Amino acid sequence: MRTRPYSRPNRFGNELRKLLSEIISRELDTSKVGFATVTTVKMTNDLKIAKVYISVLDTRQKDKEIETFFNSRAKFLRGRLGSHLTSKSIPELKFFYDDTYEEAEKIDRLIAKIQPQRMVK
Repeated sequence: MRTRPYSRPNRFGNELRKLLSEIISRELDTSKVGFATVTTVKMTNDLKIAKVYISVLDTRQKDKEIETFFNSRAKFLRGRLGSHLTSKSIPELKFFYDDTYEEAEKIDRLIAKIQPQRMVK
């Protein structure tokens, strides 16, 4: 029996990420929060719960407001997923704000601030 390079929850999560990205961009009005991107989907081993990480560009909303926005629409998104998936059950969706992009920008600014100081020495 051949082993797969990554586990079933990872494969299923990756498929959900693609589908959710498409559904959110086409069928969900995200003008309240800004341009939203699904960055990662982490599945539990039993495939019952999906932790969906959302990144939003150009937003003035707070992290919790963005999470609330998507969590309040989780039932709609789960229903739309049901029409695209052939699995026995559709996982429960829990949305979390992904601030990786902002953190990377902070680190880049710090590195840029340090670089000129190194050249002076």
